[in-house]
Order: sequence, then structure tokens, then C-alpha cells
Amino acid sequence: MQAITEGIRDGLYAPGQRLVEADLTREFGISRGPLREAFGRLAADGLVVIEPYRGALVRRMSREDIIELFQVREALEGKAARLAAERIDTVDHRTRLEGVLAEVRGHREGSDVGRYMDVNERFHQVIVEISGNKMLARLLGQLHVQAFRLLYRRLADAAAKTDSIDEHDGVAAAILASDPDGAERAMREHVRSSAESVLRLEVWQARGPLGGRRAAH
Repeated sequence: MQAITEGIRDGLYAPGQRLVEADLTREFGISRGPLREAFGRLAADGLVVIEPYRGALVRRMSREDIIELFQVREALEGKAARLAAERIDTVDHRTRLEGVLAEVRGHREGSDVGRYMDVNERFHQVIVEISGNKMLARLLGQLHVQAFRLLYRRLADAAAKTDSIDEHDGVAAAILASDPDGAERAMREHVRSSAESVLRLEVWQARGPLGGRRAAH
């Protein structure tokens, strides 16, 4: 299931695309039974829909779906940032956040959007892990796959990527300063900015892959 999840996130499988069982069983070397179980879990996570006589299709998201997704993500990520600021001086949390922040900053001059997306996602994961809240981690793990598959086209724009890096800087600065209010505010503003960009670009209406790291097949 992880390979299919990553394929949806990365744009290998486009919104509305049918996931052909014969192709996937051959590609991953598994039988139809485990594959259908994986489809069921992906449907529960909101990544695919199961239609009679058509099978599993990558879920298309409406404008309303995206608004709701980012509203929930804003609240949960804001809480994670607040908790992280409260726990930043526990064990190796400060070192971990500074390390992933350095990776984020390292992409200011780069043009590889795919690699920046990976670092971007890791930055958010580290904050959730530092928060120490396992329920937040599980919920945001599901939301991140849905959200990050929408962000590729936004971050392909150099100015938008610079804004994203600056926003990450602001979030990290507040957490590292042990400022829970500032951390939550900065994270909420960052997620809201991402949502506004996605809605402005209308990426959910795209019929081709949202990403560009791998070609669809």
C-alpha cells in the first residue's frame, strides 16, 4: 500500500485515474487479494474511491474538499507546533529541528521541486514527532498525503518556494524560542498560505498528474 500511497502523493497516479489491478499486481508482484485490501485501506484514508464495475480510482477533490482539508490541517498542525514549542528542550528535539531546518534552507537556490517536497514533508513530520502526541501523528499522517499531493504545482514556482522556506523559518524560529503562541500562529499562517495558493491555482481540476517526479504509466 505504501508504494501506491506515495504514487498518489507524488502525482504518479492522477486524480480520476483508474488503478488497474492487472497492472499493479504485475508491478508489485502481489495477488489481487492483498491489492484489494490495500484499495480498501486507501479508500478509508480518502485517497481512492471504489466504484462498481470500475474498481479503484484516485479520488478527485472538489474545492470544498480542499477547503475542509486545510481547515482541519491548520488546526491540527497549529496544535502540533504549540506542543513542539513546549517540548523543544526535551532530549534531542532542538537538534532534530535545527537539522531539518538546515535541509529546508538548503533548497533556496535549488530547482529540484521533488527533493524540496520530501524535505518539506519531513519538516512537518519532525514537528509532529516532537509534539509527542501520537493521535496527532496518526491524523496528520493521513492528511499530509492528501495535502502534499496538491502542493507540487505551487512549489514549482520559485517565488512560492521561497515564500514556503521563509514560512518554515518563521515556524521553526518560534518553536526554537519556546514560544507556543508564536509557533501555533506561524504554523496556522503557513498552512493557510498553502491553502490559498492551492485554491488559486485550481490544481484539483488538473486531469494530468499533479506532480512531476515520475511519469504515469
